[in-house]
Amino acid sequence: MSPEASLRAQDASLPPDTVVAIDGPAGSGKSTTARELARRLNLTYVDTGAMYRALTWAGLAAGLSPEDGPALGRLLQECRLELRPGGKEAAVLWNGSDVSRAIRTPEIDAAVSAVSAHAGVRRGMVERQREIGRRTGVVMEGRDIGTAVFPLASAKIYLDASLEARVDRRLRQYRQRGTTVDAGVLHAELADRDRRDSEREESPLSIPPDAVVLDTSDWTLEHQVDQALRSVRSVVAEHCPAGHRPVVPTTPLSAKYRLAYRCMEALASFYGLRVVGRENLDWERGPTIVACNHISWWDPPLLGSALWRSPVRTLAKAELFRFPPMRAFFGWLDAIPIRRAGYDHRAFEAALDALSAGQTVLIFPEGTRRPVGRPGPVRSGLGNLMQESGAPAVPAFMRGSRLLRPGSSSLSPLELRFAPAVRLRALPALRARLDSRTISARVGSLFEAIYVELQARSWLETPPSAWERDEGARQQKAYRDKERRIFGRKRAEKGS
Repeated sequence: MSPEASLRAQDASLPPDTVVAIDGPAGSGKSTTARELARRLNLTYVDTGAMYRALTWAGLAAGLSPEDGPALGRLLQECRLELRPGGKEAAVLWNGSDVSRAIRTPEIDAAVSAVSAHAGVRRGMVERQREIGRRTGVVMEGRDIGTAVFPLASAKIYLDASLEARVDRRLRQYRQRGTTVDAGVLHAELADRDRRDSEREESPLSIPPDAVVLDTSDWTLEHQVDQALRSVRSVVAEHCPAGHRPVVPTTPLSAKYRLAYRCMEALASFYGLRVVGRENLDWERGPTIVACNHISWWDPPLLGSALWRSPVRTLAKAELFRFPPMRAFFGWLDAIPIRRAGYDHRAFEAALDALSAGQTVLIFPEGTRRPVGRPGPVRSGLGNLMQESGAPAVPAFMRGSRLLRPGSSSLSPLELRFAPAVRLRALPALRARLDSRTISARVGSLFEAIYVELQARSWLETPPSAWERDEGARQQKAYRDKERRIFGRKRAEKGS
């Protein structure tokens, strides 16, 4: 077998539901790279930029202003928008008419950023894009694929390039289409588009913290595709479950841990806890953070029932340690008390020491219990811990612990979902651009999006009951007042 054939065989062996998210600024080579990756990996190519361009074209044709978000949102709801594999570029159909050439003009380039900035437009497009990705394996490119559309993508690539390199590429593209564009005007337009894409409130262009960042400024297209392909294979291999490995503790468990875990397992069994994605708890990974949403007092022991293969240090609110019996109990379980208002230096040092010793650290990064069906916001502590320790974090999502019934409940199914571990692959690139506080905020936004996606997957299997919807609405105001007391007015209002 030739080296090229061997490479193709490896590519074809990826799981058929693989989702590859490619983000980056305009002109960074996303579309070309994504199209070639999809061909080599035998996945469906989705050009999200073409979807926004089609809406921009239809809006202008209908006499709408690019600033009229509500009208554009209605236009999107009423249309039939299709993408079909083509030659160099996907064919785009708007209500059955092929608009592939009409949407790739300087006029559309100048208006598409304003159209895509509207919250209603983005929500409508994101839902369409998610539907495509849930049906089949895809390579999808855009400016918020890894952060907003597919926070749980199998692999994320962020393609970057200097403004000058991107201008040169766009000029070549226009020349190939027979269009003449002034280089100075194009430079100004791309710079303005970068600014607008990065500063918009709804799903701004940003580097996903867990993406592989590739600077393609000086690369040939062939080298760019090869590097992206290697990155995808490497990341997907890391995410593959290690089901063939023996299920044994990473270190011998002491008698107190064996006793505690048996009690937790009995509790979970009695209430009918269903665990999805347990294989993502790869205990050979080394020190790991488990980051779970929080809706009930029962979350820690129920979650602990799935963590029995490793000693776990739990970050628990300091209020639990006020009374001697509780302090003795949580101390026996090696819990770490943490103050929720402000940065608790002592607690995070203890958590870092535990990770350095190869232990698992459990954190509820929302900082307090949240209303049913409304995960987030995620506080900065998780991002701080990941930055300082370099440890991956496994997202966990709990559903149904607010209403426990023996054998589970139809009103609120008891379920725990684990997602593949998140690694801060983009940390060097982020540190070159942002301070640590902003990076932690980006990590928090990513995990909030992951919780929302895990909840959506759970709801697809078992739709939320009337009780869950009513309970979430009832809790919302009470929790907003509680957050204001704990975290302060500004942070509570931001999180609501």
